[in-house]
Amino acid sequence: MGEIRVALAGIGSCASSLVQTAELVRRDGTALDGVMYELIGGYRVGDTRFVAAFDVDTGKIGLDLAKAVVTPPVAAVPHTDVDPTGVLVEPGPLLDGIGGNLVGVVEPHPASRETTVDDVAERLTAVGADVLVCLLPTGATEAVQAYARAAVRAGVAFINATPEPVVHEPSLAAEFTDRGVPLLGDDLRSHLGATTLHTALIELLQSRGLPVVNTYQLNVGGNTDFLNLADPARAAGKMRTKRSALHAAGIDASTVSAGPNGFVRYLGDEKVCMIRVEASSILNSSLTLDIRMQVEDSPNATGTLVNAVRVAKTAAEHDRAGSVDEACAFLFKNPRVGAPESVGLRQFRAYVDSVTRD
Repeated sequence: MGEIRVALAGIGSCASSLVQTAELVRRDGTALDGVMYELIGGYRVGDTRFVAAFDVDTGKIGLDLAKAVVTPPVAAVPHTDVDPTGVLVEPGPLLDGIGGNLVGVVEPHPASRETTVDDVAERLTAVGADVLVCLLPTGATEAVQAYARAAVRAGVAFINATPEPVVHEPSLAAEFTDRGVPLLGDDLRSHLGATTLHTALIELLQSRGLPVVNTYQLNVGGNTDFLNLADPARAAGKMRTKRSALHAAGIDASTVSAGPNGFVRYLGDEKVCMIRVEASSILNSSLTLDIRMQVEDSPNATGTLVNAVRVAKTAAEHDRAGSVDEACAFLFKNPRVGAPESVGLRQFRAYVDSVTRD
């Protein structure tokens, strides 16, 4: 097979882990723990080639992507050296991309205030991008949707890793369908993160006839994602998508506390999650589960991204238009059509089998 030409919007910790992972697999030619499929539609993780990178940070614009992914405030741990890519970080549209607690941490480049949707679309076309991965901060609705519009204009598959609505913005999602462009979103799940663990626990209890009475999910971390989410105005979208995932698992999550709960600087790229689930059993007896999970946050997202990138590429090759529903329920917290954990996994496996068999 050929390569997957990937453009990145938002050169932060998740982008760093994704670039490191692709580099390591390509250089060593070995499978990594956490990669579910060596092949999806004939593509390996190492077939990813980065062809464009967009950001608004003065400290990153003009740098080679390999250097930008280790430039503060990136918090991802450098697990491997990345060779120079020849891809320089370019200014993307600022719009509402920097707000709340990120003001003063990220200094917007003057050119980002002038960059338009057409500028990004033209660049995507010029480099022959197959997929645009959007990794912008939560709360950057205008900026995320600007990148989505650039992708659809350029005919490039779009992965919305953020909670901001693209799949759930009807007029924008319709553009992808009308123009025959694949769309994946909204809000990337971590490979084994809080939402996946939480929904799996709920499904397990329900399969035993144990109704969930109360539950919560608390998360703290020390990277810029958690710094941004410490602002309630920026965190609202994340709370919404987490509740959507819990609703798809089969509970009324309208009042459940599930989301980011604090920034703890010394944790760096480590995330700590605490989940409590209370259920009712026979004779109205009670059952309570308390779980604590600590995980390196950015590589955990990469475990899902390496699947999403290959799904986007194969969806384009199979002339898929709009939301790739059978993959998105497994890969995202707030897809167009949600599903319980086991159903989403079954649908995803069926998609992979179908494109890999062809």
